[in-house]
Amino acid sequence: MENGEILIVGGYGHVGSQIAARLQAAATAPVRIAGRDTDRLAAAATRLGCQSVQLDLGAPDTWPKALDKAGCVVVCVDQTDTGFAAAVLERGLVYLDITADDDFFRRIEHLEGLARAKGGRAVLSVGLAPGLTNLLVKAAAAELDTIERARIGILLGIGDAHGPAAIDWTLHNFKKTRPGTIEHLPFGDPPRQYPVLPFDFADQHVLRRTLKIADVQTFMTFDTPLLSRVMFAVLRRVAASAMLTRLFKALTPYARLGSDRTALSVEVHGTKAGQRIVRRMKMEGRKEARITALIAAMVVEHVLRHDIAPGVHHIEQILSIDMLTPHIPDDAGITFEI
Repeated sequence: MENGEILIVGGYGHVGSQIAARLQAAATAPVRIAGRDTDRLAAAATRLGCQSVQLDLGAPDTWPKALDKAGCVVVCVDQTDTGFAAAVLERGLVYLDITADDDFFRRIEHLEGLARAKGGRAVLSVGLAPGLTNLLVKAAAAELDTIERARIGILLGIGDAHGPAAIDWTLHNFKKTRPGTIEHLPFGDPPRQYPVLPFDFADQHVLRRTLKIADVQTFMTFDTPLLSRVMFAVLRRVAASAMLTRLFKALTPYARLGSDRTALSVEVHGTKAGQRIVRRMKMEGRKEARITALIAAMVVEHVLRHDIAPGVHHIEQILSIDMLTPHIPDDAGITFEI
């Protein structure tokens, strides 16, 4: 177990504050939130009942004071380089990051040698997607003798509350989508076919490296089949226009067109005893950010309570869905189905 505080960078943000609240309630270790905005920092610390410290990821001179008492650092804001992660691992601390950017993951993976030499541990892919999606693919693949391909479907509720960073990331990736690439995956119980759009979630890239599955593809959809088709067209147009992007971001906090439903649908195709098999796993829940915060907090607790080897890991390399689900609170409203 690590000694020291749990430092949450961006702990006053949409997801970071929820992670802080869960870890504060769990009392695994003292929680301290960090960020640039001193007013928001003070208000959030008072609300959460925890300590705070100013930290600017762009100003390395603010790092030592923030890290002095830390044993585990959770980063909930996007970064442009790995300098801060390297500083955390240099001290032999635990580093977790809720980013969904595979380019950044690859750069963190290059710190493997540093982490091993200094006894630091980094854990990536700690949310809904990547995160739970990685674990569902791992579980389905474990039942097969050979694996041909994996398909990951992610359903997000239009009526859910999404933070500014999540909206920016989604619109940025909609610029990469192409008309005419819609496929279908089943969601719900009984299963219903939804139109899904190939989307650049990090899980598909990570699983090719960690589980050695050559063909992994991730898709996204929304609340209902009809709403999905409408939103695919709308968001492509919004993403292509700076003016529409500004308008969309301004209106999003006040517009609730759908529900806060979140669902996953995973298919792994392969063979078992010489026969072709498709293993399907599903998850249903509410509020994507709440689920991401729950998984991140659970990973923090797992790493602090178990002997995880120094190095850089993704969630599926240190956990399984069977290890995680018994500890998911009943009031989380998350259900799984095979």
